[in-house]
Amino acid sequence: MAEAMKCCNEEGHHGHICVLKGLGLSDEIARLSSNPTHVCFTCGAEVNNPKNVCQPVALSETP
Repeated sequence: MAEAMKCCNEEGHHGHICVLKGLGLSDEIARLSSNPTHVCFTCGAEVNNPKNVCQPVALSETP
């Protein structure tokens, strides 16, 4: 059985898109994803700052 992906920054996890979605903070999510430069490898969320996702990958590195 494959091990689940872990967050790269457990201390900052409270500010990640996945947590904000769970809290229903759509305005905050919109603000954090208005000009995306990174995507989360785990959930696919696109964000302006890689600090706002669990497994950031630069959009320039994605096919």
